[in-house]
Amino acid sequence: MTARPADRPGLPPWDPGLQLERTTLAWRRTVLSGYGASLLIGRLLLDRSPVVALAMAACSTALVAVIGARATLRSRTADARLRREEALPDARLYVAVAALILLVGVMALTMVVLRP
Repeated sequence: MTARPADRPGLPPWDPGLQLERTTLAWRRTVLSGYGASLLIGRLLLDRSPVVALAMAACSTALVAVIGARATLRSRTADARLRREEALPDARLYVAVAALILLVGVMALTMVVLRP
């Protein structure tokens, strides 16, 4: 079933799958790049403070797992709601991604403070 915006009747039909798929792939790229950065900084921190490095790497791993699960659930929910022409899910996932980015920043700051 394709939906046509009521306020713009001359446009071609909207494809409910492509936009959502691109958004889901963008979420995955964002999370993987944040996770990669956190693991890289964690590896660099390992020489300076192994306990801090392992604790922050464990936090980032748990956070990435939560974000991945929530992003998958959000994608499925958004797809179902788009097909029923309902409101899309809320933006709680943005808070988790912001927490991951903040954790990466704290890890980088910790690395600068704990110079050899």
